[in-house]
Amino acid sequence: MISATEKLIREEGYAAVTSRRIADQAGLKHQVIYYYFDTLDDLLLEVFRRGADSGLAVQKKALEAEQPLRALWEVVSDPRGARFLMEFLALANHNEVIRAEIRRYANETRRMQADALERHLKSRGLEPQMSPLLAMLLMSASARLLVNEANLGIDTGHDELLALIETSLREFEQLTAAPAPDEKLLDRA
Repeated sequence: MISATEKLIREEGYAAVTSRRIADQAGLKHQVIYYYFDTLDDLLLEVFRRGADSGLAVQKKALEAEQPLRALWEVVSDPRGARFLMEFLALANHNEVIRAEIRRYANETRRMQADALERHLKSRGLEPQMSPLLAMLLMSASARLLVNEANLGIDTGHDELLALIETSLREFEQLTAAPAPDEKLLDRA
């Protein structure tokens, strides 16, 4: 049921989700849904949580990469994830339970991202030039803006923003490149 609901949301949006549509998708009778979930909102909450948990795991892996900002950019700018989140953001306009869960997930995600960036910089003996929290907010907001506008067919200014992001990622990678093993030995001598 959770997979069937997720598929409907991804393909047709949250407005297409009804117990009958989910049941048809899952090959079940629609009453079965209410055996497992008290309400359709409870099912939608589980779909969001599964997606959010999966997203957290993917982001944690990206943040452990040698170049965490580039890896994270690839995750947050993935149109499939952004579209899925946008459906839940639209649903959250009318659903306090979903809104609260999105808020909890977003705050946890942003803290995790900022902490990982700060650790990455400190492990290389660097002080952040910008708050890691602000950097993560700007990255996520830029990715969401680009994906949302692209979904609408808007691309004015996108090339310039993508070029700025690429330049910034390259500069960050050069700044935070781990020294080669020989350089570490020379520093100790």
